[in-house]
Amino acid sequence: MNNKFTLVLMLCMAFFASQASQKRKVLIIGIDGVRADALQLAKTPNLDSLAANGLFTYNAWCLGITVSGPSWSTIMTGVWYPKHGVTDNSYVGSKYSTYPYFPTLAKQIKPNLNCIQVTEWNPMSDNVYNDGWNKKIKTGDDGNNYLTAQIAAPILRDSADLDVLFVYFDKVDLTGHALGFNPQIPAYIRAIESVDTTVGTVMKALYDRPNYANEDWLVLLTTDHGGIAKGHGGNTDDERRIWWIGTGTNIVKQQIFAQDPGSYRKSPFTVDSNLLKLSPVQADIAVTALHHLIFDSGIHPKDQPQWNLDGKSWLERFTTGIEEPSNLPLVKIYPNPNRGLFTIWFENPSDEIVEYQLVDIGGKTVESGKTNSAHKLTVDISNRAKGTYFAMVKTSKHTISQKILIQ
Repeated sequence: MNNKFTLVLMLCMAFFASQASQKRKVLIIGIDGVRADALQLAKTPNLDSLAANGLFTYNAWCLGITVSGPSWSTIMTGVWYPKHGVTDNSYVGSKYSTYPYFPTLAKQIKPNLNCIQVTEWNPMSDNVYNDGWNKKIKTGDDGNNYLTAQIAAPILRDSADLDVLFVYFDKVDLTGHALGFNPQIPAYIRAIESVDTTVGTVMKALYDRPNYANEDWLVLLTTDHGGIAKGHGGNTDDERRIWWIGTGTNIVKQQIFAQDPGSYRKSPFTVDSNLLKLSPVQADIAVTALHHLIFDSGIHPKDQPQWNLDGKSWLERFTTGIEEPSNLPLVKIYPNPNRGLFTIWFENPSDEIVEYQLVDIGGKTVESGKTNSAHKLTVDISNRAKGTYFAMVKTSKHTISQKILIQ
């Protein structure tokens, strides 16, 4: 299909889409600076519920610069920093005119979309342009997640014409910089748990929308980076490993286990293109959200060369269950990494017998057992060699594997 024909088709689709109400809608909740291992340790009933009822992964990756400006730019544009040009929190060098936020691209197809951003970090509003937001609301740079939720909730609940809402919480990142990005620091864990409470406030507002039953919401939750000591910006796993959750009306339950595809920070680039096809990464958030918004136009983001996107859409996998297994119960292991003493927490709604095995990298079982008396097990293999192990939790319907690093 030549570019001229594509442009005409897109303009026609835009005209017809502008005449009808938009049923497909997107909510993105960004929680800055949350390490994946800390999230698994924290008591987060709202995030746990969303994960258990959708697609989730604790093995997503930042392939770019582990700093907020470039990371959120990738999350919202669907391209990595060599394209969008943001390399630090000053946003100097940004190329949003060429690589805009995904709402701008969606409005090329559906120009009447109503898109709102509510954030706690002013540079995300002040230094970003061509982002497609109809309204930008700044709630202050002090990490007051309760105020942010109080402002975002009525917008989400009461705005009938709302199509996209992005809500950003900064409390966890601020705590990490003050006290340390470490799952062993109680205040860091408490900050995650505090934001989980306000995530619950936002989600209640979504469910309370008068027309929610007739709408098709895609909800995406993620972080931009982890951290080490009191900072981030490097290439360690603790900084690069992130997580994300996708849930909504038609989402198939599944957990994604993915290997690290590499980084664009190193020269030459070390990204494995085959692993990248299977790994959830930051750039996928924008492309998946864009695909959901324009799905009924018949236009797929990957077929638009003029957008030149780096991310991929997970929409088909969300809704068809390509990834096995589906309908997974939730398993959390914490702390991870650890020194050989850790807890396995698992869903067991029917109190059936649950078996577990710990397997070393060579496939040898080093520990095993079964229980139906609790939803968690404390395991001590501190006498074992340091290295990588796999915890396998088996129910009557599923076997779930999670990697554990003994340091």
